[in-house]
Amino acid sequence: MLAFAAGLAEVFLYSTGLAQRFLKLAYLGTLVGLLQAGLLYLYAQSLMFQEFKLRRQHLAHTLLFWVVGAIFVVEYYLQPDELKRQILLERDHPGVLTSPLMAAAIHLVFLGYLVATIGAIKTFGVNVRQIFSNIDYKQLNWLRALLLGYAVVWSVSLVYCLTAHVWKSDASVQWVSAAGSVTGFLFINYLLIHALRQPIVFSGLSAEESRLLASREEASMEAPADAELLARLECHMQQAKPHLDANLTVSQLARQLGIPARELSRAINQGRGKNFFEFISAYRIAEARRRLLADTDQTILQVMYDSGFNSKSVFNTAFKRTTGMTPSEFRARPPQAVAEAVEPSKAS
Repeated sequence: MLAFAAGLAEVFLYSTGLAQRFLKLAYLGTLVGLLQAGLLYLYAQSLMFQEFKLRRQHLAHTLLFWVVGAIFVVEYYLQPDELKRQILLERDHPGVLTSPLMAAAIHLVFLGYLVATIGAIKTFGVNVRQIFSNIDYKQLNWLRALLLGYAVVWSVSLVYCLTAHVWKSDASVQWVSAAGSVTGFLFINYLLIHALRQPIVFSGLSAEESRLLASREEASMEAPADAELLARLECHMQQAKPHLDANLTVSQLARQLGIPARELSRAINQGRGKNFFEFISAYRIAEARRRLLADTDQTILQVMYDSGFNSKSVFNTAFKRTTGMTPSEFRARPPQAVAEAVEPSKAS
């Protein structure tokens, strides 16, 4: 957030004329703002993994700052004051560098980081389905949405820089400053609200869970799932009903069966062609269907909780995908119509 605020400070200094009065402050906000991209990537990693720590090799993510900083030291900060003023006067808009090539390169590096971070979050969202039966608040959708919006802003900024340098656009300074201020206000508040909530709702994958995910690719090369293990699993699911625990994880289920979590995950993936989340969700939907028809006095919300779900949106989506109906429609239709919608082969 400090790096982002520094970037906005460049707009402030330019718009108020302070950059002309304090020549050494000019471009400092832009330079510190260059740390945003790498820091956002590392921030995403810290949310995904509990064991994440800043290490020396992470300094590589500050490379853009040092390269551009060295260029500015030579081209601006070491120059006499008169030349500095001339450089600032020739700059038409805040944040637009004198060199269009440098401006485009910075934008492309930023966009590359944003795309890489969004991709990492998307992969993480797929991976948590291998571990958790409840994925609410674990997929970092809020951060992914924020970064997608930020990528759009940087894409627009790239076009703006090109128009300013190549086509000599006359876009007003007031419009640019206002757009930067609004973007900054929305970005900071959205990030701050969710960042404060994040440690409460999800603290990232543990070291054990991270190792389990790391072993998935290796496990996929092993022999097919054990039929006896699958039979034990199905029997346990029918008798103990562990899926009714809303926070069930693959490690917890593996301990109940007395087998390694890696072995259970492989059995579900290869033997049932599903990830852990889909496997448990199928049992919960079956339980919900039974309860909706057997106990009409229960509210749909209570059926949802009793079946192991704790998110209305996840429940409704999964239920409709499986039955083709919402829970309300399922309960309201006659038994024969329900049978035809759920099991068309038997109805025919």
